[in-house]
Amino acid sequence: MLFGGDNAESYYDEGLTAAMKGDLETAVAHFNRATQLDPTFATAWYQLGRCLLRQGATGEAAAALEKALALSPGMTVARIELGYALFKAGNTDQANRVFAQVLDEKPDTPRAILGLGYCAYQAKNWDTAMALADRAASGTSDRFEALFLSGRAAHMMRLKEAALDRLFAADALIDRLIEASPDQPEGYYLRGQIYFLTGEYAKALEHFNAAMDRSQPGRRYAVYNEIFDQVEILAGQGWCHKQMGDTEAARGAGLRILELKPGSRRGKWLTGEADA
Repeated sequence: MLFGGDNAESYYDEGLTAAMKGDLETAVAHFNRATQLDPTFATAWYQLGRCLLRQGATGEAAAALEKALALSPGMTVARIELGYALFKAGNTDQANRVFAQVLDEKPDTPRAILGLGYCAYQAKNWDTAMALADRAASGTSDRFEALFLSGRAAHMMRLKEAALDRLFAADALIDRLIEASPDQPEGYYLRGQIYFLTGEYAKALEHFNAAMDRSQPGRRYAVYNEIFDQVEILAGQGWCHKQMGDTEAARGAGLRILELKPGSRRGKWLTGEADA
């Protein structure tokens, strides 16, 4: 029996506590129970969807968020999360429409603007992605995600100075994440990605190694719009080894990827069994 009794509100409160601690499995169980006890609890459906999305369960997340919106059509935060769930599921066109719908109603919503930026990036519209990310960065206090997306888009357009400016600005914001959770892999993984893009492969490898040391087999991690597990970390290590000319170490990373994910194209590329 929970402290507040066997009711939807108590399970919801416990779910929030678990989610804040990063215990997504427990949070999902509590939010699920809250929605079972009160199927009209729109906010519980929303929080359930958020946690499922952070676990990488995009289809289930979208279904929970759609239920939240059916109960509370004006819940903008749920609509935005639905857009991200659709985007992560590969439904870029649907996600684009959801983000556009939010902006039709609330034109200055940074998370929706950034969502459109991700859709543009996925469609290889680098200039549009960069412009949208820059617009989102100017309208939010948490600028990391927008700076990171803008920097990547600038990198793809070979705008070296613009890319470095944005990526280094994003990197400066990671310190807080690492300081808050030094034993977790998220901050190190993000920093590894940034150093890889800036061409500092030894530093990138150092941070991917730190992320691997702090990760658990089979567990998925979520930070900003990044969802990753040990396969993604190994891929980062392998790319660094490849860029540094250490083909044997790259092959080793590829073999470990194939152990975790048989048939992985990235694993085969790192082992030399497939073209890039």
